[in-house]
Amino acid sequence: MEQKTFWNDAARYGAIIGTLLAVSTLFENWATISGRSWLMSLMAVEFIVVVVLHYVLLHRYTKRYAASFSEEEGFPFTKAYGYILLLSGFAGVIVGLVQTVYLHLVMGYENYRAAYIAAMQNYLSDVQNASPAMENLMSQVFGQLEAAPAPSVMQSAWGPIWSSLLFGAVFGLIIAGVLSRAPKPFADNEQ
Repeated sequence: MEQKTFWNDAARYGAIIGTLLAVSTLFENWATISGRSWLMSLMAVEFIVVVVLHYVLLHRYTKRYAASFSEEEGFPFTKAYGYILLLSGFAGVIVGLVQTVYLHLVMGYENYRAAYIAAMQNYLSDVQNASPAMENLMSQVFGQLEAAPAPSVMQSAWGPIWSSLLFGAVFGLIIAGVLSRAPKPFADNEQ
């Protein structure tokens, strides 16, 4: 029964984190293709808030999982780290699904790419004092973007999964290091 609860909790908490990250991804996509410079500036603040929330949620859910272990058992680093990677994997699947549906079904990748290039050109045209060398470089970058093949559905889905696992791996080192504890086999006898 405990194994079933473990997987249910990991899936539920991963889905919560994944929903947060998916909403963030949709906002970032929308803000980028809108071409509004103030929205693009707001993305920096949004990114910091999402990173902090991601960390806090991973810490909170791992701490909740650690509470299910008695002092006699302890809470090993490997269990904490594995749990964080599992939460991150579930979250990444949610983000990957949302990103794939948005890019390939709702928006259409070619439409997204055209809107992205137009927004970036508009944004960069607002920047004053662009040198001819910079304009030449940007025209090359936009040419490469237009010529690049569209990613497959699997590539669109795997990108967010790997990204979420990378964040989980980095955050997991910190969180697992803080929350892990050695077993105390004689904890009840000491009182």
